[in-house]
Amino acid sequence: MAVRTILIGFGNVGRELVKVLASRGEEIEKIYYARLSIEAIVTSRGYATLGSDWRRKAIDLASRYEKGERGFLSHDKDLWEVIDDLSPDLVFIAIPPSYGSGDPNLSIYRGLISRGVSIITADKTGLALEYRELIDSARNRGVYLGYRATVMAGTPAIDVIRGLRGRVITTIRGIFNATTNYILSLVEKSLSYREAIARAVDEKLTEPDPRIDTEGLDPAAKLAILASEAGMIVRLNDIKRSPLTSVSEEHVRSALRRGTRVKYIAEARFSEGILEVAPRTLEQGDPLSSISGSYNGLSIDVEKERITITGPAGPAWRTANVMLTDLIWYIHSKI
Repeated sequence: MAVRTILIGFGNVGRELVKVLASRGEEIEKIYYARLSIEAIVTSRGYATLGSDWRRKAIDLASRYEKGERGFLSHDKDLWEVIDDLSPDLVFIAIPPSYGSGDPNLSIYRGLISRGVSIITADKTGLALEYRELIDSARNRGVYLGYRATVMAGTPAIDVIRGLRGRVITTIRGIFNATTNYILSLVEKSLSYREAIARAVDEKLTEPDPRIDTEGLDPAAKLAILASEAGMIVRLNDIKRSPLTSVSEEHVRSALRRGTRVKYIAEARFSEGILEVAPRTLEQGDPLSSISGSYNGLSIDVEKERITITGPAGPAWRTANVMLTDLIWYIHSKI
């Protein structure tokens, strides 16, 4: 079976993805009988076709792109002309979010689904804003829509929620943004919010606009996807958000002295219809209170019991690996 793909987005995640696919393409063919190819890479600045020697060329272009080279990009076709010319089976999406208007991201999802092209995405925009529409459209068109990489990339949060279908979930609660978790750890060590955020930016741990992290858009988008996956059907704008800095630095440090911890918590309480992202003071016994560094955590109350998982989030290579997992599921769906 041939699996002809196109990659949209060539930032950190996109470049790590081509490295993973290039290094493991032969293994995928041997184990899953799927001849994988990347036909083209499309960015906001142009596109590049790869041809039959796609593995070598993809690695070369990733290296050149990291060095700031853009001269290899062509500009004579837009995204849809590239898509229509190459007719891929599957498109990988690794682009920044656009939570304001939703576009161009939402238009990309809609355009691909209408063409019958399957999708594997790390971008949260489409599902956070229009989960029901995209899921229903993909199902009606027989299109695979893989989005495991959108939430807690290095930890299978989506799969855990799917494994609870038919059960009565009352609460989903979690730390879904490792960046703000890191910032809070620095504030505990006496840095100001401004200093802690600046360090996170310098260490390239934040979104390009750090307010997506610190004002709760990123964890809210992840909560919207998880709650929708659990059957609540939530849009991003349904979620109340309080910024990370809505609690004082002294409150963060005094909580630590008392044996408690301030964490940036995303929470959906199903029976009450409460959807919120806000700093919360957690008691020592709370399973989320000890999560630190680049780790995320998910706690689910289901039928008077609690399921908690913790695990790594980013960086980009973990997200790319989860997109590979979705690729394997796509291949299985076609066998």
